[in-house]
Amino acid sequence: FSILCFNLRFCFKLLFNVWFLCFWTREESSCWFPAVTLSPSVSAPSCFLAPEPSREEAAVSAWRPLMHPEGDHMSLINVYNAFLQHNEDEAWCAASFLSHAALRLAAVIRAELLEVMQRIELPVSPPAFGCQDNCTNIKRALISGFFLKVAHDVDGSGNYLLLTHRHVAHLHPASSYRCRQPRPSPPSWVLYHEFTISRDNCIRIASEGPFQLNSPSRRSRIPTSEDKWKAVIETLTPPC
Repeated sequence: FSILCFNLRFCFKLLFNVWFLCFWTREESSCWFPAVTLSPSVSAPSCFLAPEPSREEAAVSAWRPLMHPEGDHMSLINVYNAFLQHNEDEAWCAASFLSHAALRLAAVIRAELLEVMQRIELPVSPPAFGCQDNCTNIKRALISGFFLKVAHDVDGSGNYLLLTHRHVAHLHPASSYRCRQPRPSPPSWVLYHEFTISRDNCIRIASEGPFQLNSPSRRSRIPTSEDKWKAVIETLTPPC
C-alpha cells in the first residue's frame, strides 16, 4: 500500500505539470490521456527484463516493434498499449522480455489515477497519441517539471554528461535509441528519468528535447554548488 501511495504521489506531480501545460496551451484533449498512461509507466519498476547475455539479441528484436521514434517516454506508452491489446497476457510478456508484474502495477496505478481524475472532474479525453504536436506537448510538460534531469552528449558518440552531476553516463541497452533499426544517432540533449551509477552507469527512460532551460527562473533553481553548469544551460536555445 505504501509503495502504491508513493507511486501515486509521483504520478500526480507529473500530471500537475501536464495539466498546467494543457491549461496554458489549450491542448487538453491531446495531452491528458497519454499522460495518464505515461505517469504510472514511469513510476513503476522497469518493464524491460534483463536478458541473459546469450539472449540479448532476441530481447532487442522483441522490443524493437514497440520502440517509438520520439524516444523512451513514448515507447513506454507503446509498451503499455501493447500489453492491453494482448489482454495483459503473462505469456506474451515473457516472450517479449517484459515484466508482467511491472506492467500490472502500472495498470493498477493508472486505474487509481483515472478514478481520482473523474472524481474531481478533470477532463479525460480520447487519446490523440502519436502525432508530432502531441508528442512535443508531452515532452514540454515533462521538461517543465523535471528540467534538472538533462544530459548532454559531449562527444557525439552517446557519452552523456549529466546536468547536475559530475558523471558521464550512457543510454540503457533497452533505450529506443539503441534498439531501433537502423540505429539513430544519439540525441545531443536528452531528458532522462533515472540514473544508475552503482550498477551500470546508465540513464534510463531518455527522450530528446525540446528544451527551454535558459529562462532566468530555471537557472536560479540550479544548486549554487553547480554554478559551472549555468554556462552549459546558456548554450540551450528555446524551440522556434
